[in-house]
Amino acid sequence: MSVNITFTLTVTALQDEAQAREVVRSLDEVMEDERIQDQVNLGVAWEDGKAVVAGETDFPLSITRSHLWQPNFESYVKFAVEEVAPGAVVALDWGYPDLERPPAVG
Repeated sequence: MSVNITFTLTVTALQDEAQAREVVRSLDEVMEDERIQDQVNLGVAWEDGKAVVAGETDFPLSITRSHLWQPNFESYVKFAVEEVAPGAVVALDWGYPDLERPPAVG
């Protein structure tokens, strides 16, 4: 059974822009390995003068056996970041558009 999911990804506590760009490169490899590189935008953003890596799905991904895929994907992402930026903080926020209800019209 497939589930439609979305995610946003943020990596903070980076040393500088060069390290942020290395994180993007490393995460691009993860997205390619997962065959979702065309469905996820990643880049360097600035928050309070500090480089962060931000990314999100362009639209929901249809994932088969998501209960197995999701924790493996999270581990893979964290490993890829830690390889190039030890001490960085990874936040992955998941969305389930099929379960979200539209606002009630009153």
